[in-house]
Amino acid sequence: METTWTIKQMTEEDVVAVAALEKENFSRPWSFDAFFKTLSDENYIVIIAKEADALLGYCVLLCTGEEADITNVCTAPVARGKGVATKMLTALMEAGCDRGVKEFFLEVRVGNVPARSLYTKLGFEEIGLRKNYYEEPKEHAVLMKYAVEG
Repeated sequence: METTWTIKQMTEEDVVAVAALEKENFSRPWSFDAFFKTLSDENYIVIIAKEADALLGYCVLLCTGEEADITNVCTAPVARGKGVATKMLTALMEAGCDRGVKEFFLEVRVGNVPARSLYTKLGFEEIGLRKNYYEEPKEHAVLMKYAVEG
């Protein structure tokens, strides 16, 4: 089946939709201002997936030299299970590698089995546990790492 959605870097025109999707899906969401500030901060990369004018998802990377943190990953409920997150994360990591990133890190809720499975499929390894990392509801986070080969 042919995909009809595209992957691209977030622009100013996308920030309202990204902030709205964040608010709909997370108990402690980033604000509109936080997303808007990523546009002028060269350490951030924000990748989005769109179908026509509909936002299907986004992910955020904070680059700090050869290391980077994937800080946000969100796929709209209607787009889940369609490969959107895989394509976004692949594009995000490629963009990070283009900037010299050698190691990617992320935290994920212990109970978020679909996300943990996706990250494992992409080559991430579980390397630690951050106790009571998340609020609302309180939950531990699994720390995961992907090391670029070569």
